Amino acid sequence: MAEHTIVAAGQFTVTLTHPLWNDGTPTTIDGFRLEGQMVQAQQAMDSSKIIALANGNTLTITNNNGAGTLTFNVVKTGNKGDLVKIANSLKKAGDSVGGTIRITQEINGATEGNTFTACTVKSCPPLNIQGNDAADYQVVFNYGEENPDAEDDE
Repeated sequence: MAEHTIVAAGQFTVTLTHPLWNDGTPTTIDGFRLEGQMVQAQQAMDSSKIIALANGNTLTITNNNGAGTLTFNVVKTGNKGDLVKIANSLKKAGDSVGGTIRITQEINGATEGNTFTACTVKSCPPLNIQGNDAADYQVVFNYGEENPDAEDDE
């Protein structure tokens, strides 16, 4: 029998905990459009590299570097969880601490999550203006490490 996966659109949360924002109290991020890509995590460095040798052999080098970037596609909301406002504030603060971003999603009735640590703002446009629509902002954070929730053995 076929296996089916059920995901309710928009049923995910992004929570930022940062000592330089909201006195370190966790803040739920808002402003995600229901349609389109909301979040993308991308590792900063390939996990392995192949070096071709002159004799036809290869040398493969691997690493366990866990750093990368998180890209959030959001609109400004003016609410407490406005990521554009948060990111621009953290840029101005001269962050030397970093924060934690936790992302959870409901899949098949279970919550799956990933925690990103040592998060700092890489980039955030100070202003985007669009006509008869809300302007999209790409807010990018660097992270030092990503840890998925422990998976149950099947």
